[in-house]
Amino acid sequence: MSHSLSSVDLKDVPEILAQEPIRVRSIEKGMLWAFLIAGILSLGFGLMDETLVDTTWLCLHVNAVFWFDLAIASAGFSAVFHISNSQWSRPIRRLFESTSAAVFWFVIPLVALRFGYEHLFGWAHDPSAHNGRGMWLDEDFLFTRVTVAALLIAWLVWRIVKLSVARDIVSVRSGITGINKDALSRWFDGKLNHYALGTDTQALATVEEKMSYSSPVVVIFYALCISVVAFDVVMSVDPHWYSTLFGALIFMSAVYSAVAWQAVCQNLARDWHPIFRKKIERRTLHDLGKLLFGFGIFWAYMFWSHYLTIWYGNIPEETHWVIVRLREEPWHGLAWLVLGCSFIIPFLLGLSRDLKQVPQLLLATGVIVLFGQWLQIYLLIVPFHYPDIIPLSVHQVLITFGFMAALLLLQIRFLSRVPLIPFGDLYLTQGSHAQAAHEAHGHA
Repeated sequence: MSHSLSSVDLKDVPEILAQEPIRVRSIEKGMLWAFLIAGILSLGFGLMDETLVDTTWLCLHVNAVFWFDLAIASAGFSAVFHISNSQWSRPIRRLFESTSAAVFWFVIPLVALRFGYEHLFGWAHDPSAHNGRGMWLDEDFLFTRVTVAALLIAWLVWRIVKLSVARDIVSVRSGITGINKDALSRWFDGKLNHYALGTDTQALATVEEKMSYSSPVVVIFYALCISVVAFDVVMSVDPHWYSTLFGALIFMSAVYSAVAWQAVCQNLARDWHPIFRKKIERRTLHDLGKLLFGFGIFWAYMFWSHYLTIWYGNIPEETHWVIVRLREEPWHGLAWLVLGCSFIIPFLLGLSRDLKQVPQLLLATGVIVLFGQWLQIYLLIVPFHYPDIIPLSVHQVLITFGFMAALLLLQIRFLSRVPLIPFGDLYLTQGSHAQAAHEAHGHA
């Protein structure tokens, strides 16, 4: 990134710690709860209605994959930022990390697909699909793999975020900030004890060391675990089609969606709390916009690589899968909409330097990308069951908005409990802990 330096340094620590918890206006929180309740009711009603049960399971399938992958990828950026020693991202890093509050919750709908697998997977009714695959497509074995992979990566990203927050809490409780403890009573609350991995200055170095060896593990297992979920829960919908590139397409799409989601969250955060409004500057927005722009180009590369390999291979079971989705109506038009929202429009918008620095315009770009990426998952799953129609309905939209509301509510809850901008690692970049504490105290 061109702006390697952050707008946050040690002199800002007292201000960060003195901030009130993030609070959302009652009307906004009420709307989120209304969307969540409407989504739950729509899901329950759809599963009980014989005319809607198939499309409801499909909608749950699409949203379980999309929102789980997004939450995991977003929280996993904590490891990426640590590996790259990213400073530009500091004002928005906790926004990325806040999705860790949802990762275990989103494992539930993913695993719950086991109870509706007969509505979702072609191999459930096609004995020929098991030829040469043995027990690989046995529903119990398949969902055991999915559960283990989902829980493992959820735990890993949750742990890396916990270590990130622990650096801040350890810095406060060890006295390294040099700020009077009477002014920090909020950060000694018992609810934060699980972040307090020590109360002396050496504990901060220990936490940093754990982050250093854990971060590469998170990145590696992210790719492996999301690939398992992609192969078993998405690709196996059509048991006669397979692609070795499919895992990479899905886990990179999730990364792209995570950046787009944070393009939305930055605008909400600036509205919800003054510290974000002050510290998320134009240069931070510009770098976030460039990240979104770059991943959009990479998504197009992955999409084209996937398509090109199938095209020149010209194997009937592979080309049939592509033809239904890209050449035949009504899915042909939807495929172009996916391409337009995921690449063409964001690419054209991203060419503008000024646009990337305007919070509202970056928000709009993020919304367009998220819409395109959600439709991509829909396009991958649904045509196998409904090749001649697009069975999208209002109750499916409500279920989708319910997932979105659940994620936002969990993010708000997380952000209301932790320092809104990470700072603990700043003390490790100084020549000595004492010097850092003295500098912070001098600006208090």
